[in-house]
Amino acid sequence: METLRRTIARPLDSRTSMLCVGILALNLLDAFATLRHLEHGAQELNPFMLALLHRGAGHFLIVKHLLASAGVIGLSLHPGRRAAAAALFILFPLYSLLAVYQITLFYLM
Repeated sequence: METLRRTIARPLDSRTSMLCVGILALNLLDAFATLRHLEHGAQELNPFMLALLHRGAGHFLIVKHLLASAGVIGLSLHPGRRAAAAALFILFPLYSLLAVYQITLFYLM
């Protein structure tokens, strides 16, 4: 139990914190943009997200954000691991590109 407490109570460096917050913000941008695009005729290709959308936009947003949050929290709990740090540095540019794509779609629709 003490090990778990030390793991969770460990402070994050500012770079890791900013990457985590940035990824989660970009994930929310993606979720809201997806809902907007669906209103204008786009289709969700991910079968899991499509099933959530059938349950409602709220379910979609909550589960999408919880999944991303769980992943980011899991990675941030291991800042000393090279794989965790690499994953954050890979995810942020990918989510940034996805945000650019989503915003570009606003101008194309």
